[in-house]
Amino acid sequence: MAREAVIAGPEGVVVAGGLVTGDESTASAYRLDLAGGRATGLHDLLVPVHDVGGVLSRGRYLVIGGGNASEQATVQSLGSRPTWRRDLPLPSARSDLSAVRFGTGVVIVGGYDGNAPALPDVLRSGRGQGWTVVGQLRVPVRYPAVCAGAGAVWVFGGERAGVMVDAIQRIDTETGRVRVVGHLPGPLGHAAAVTIGSRILVAGGRTGQTGQTSAMWWFSPRGGHLQRAGRLPSPLSDSAVVRRGGSVYLVGGETPGLSDRVLRIRYS
Repeated sequence: MAREAVIAGPEGVVVAGGLVTGDESTASAYRLDLAGGRATGLHDLLVPVHDVGGVLSRGRYLVIGGGNASEQATVQSLGSRPTWRRDLPLPSARSDLSAVRFGTGVVIVGGYDGNAPALPDVLRSGRGQGWTVVGQLRVPVRYPAVCAGAGAVWVFGGERAGVMVDAIQRIDTETGRVRVVGHLPGPLGHAAAVTIGSRILVAGGRTGQTGQTSAMWWFSPRGGHLQRAGRLPSPLSDSAVVRRGGSVYLVGGETPGLSDRVLRIRYS
């Protein structure tokens, strides 16, 4: 599968939704034991989705937006009860988005509503229930690599109107100010980003509609510079990323076919 939500929480890692064989959205959900490599089934989502955002907020696993036959505004949550429930929806339908936790809130960046080439609105919620617009991307994109670190939310590349972009954008969620602070070595979308200490690791992605990369990069928020960080075993895009313990994991993705692999990235 690819383009699913992968969310690390106190009870383990939850995998929900995604694109599966046949170019279809799935409602399946399970807990993934990264140490043992085993999966335990959970109740299905209420709405099957892929190209979805996933984040932990106040002990609840949130699966946000996504698409199936059309883009969705649905927010689905899993808490102490074993079944998923519907939370307050997004202001409008949105797929191809990224969701990150920032402080005690949730920030949503990028996406597609079925009409505009890409959505500029940056959304924030204090609890994952009720959303407000806090800023506008300088370069609107879908499929960006997004993570929080160094007091801001960082947006790497993405896709707009079928073309990958190279912009690195910094979002100040308190003021709503968004700046382009740098550029990737080349156009890149559908990549993964994760904060590790004082650096951000950007891994894989698409260099074009048919081109994928195995390259990885370190980005320094303070210095604003990029440094090569080795390569993945093979080109990979549209993978979900999660950090657990002393490792980073890439779950599924496209190679260009759908992948069932979980890759472990060790770093120093």
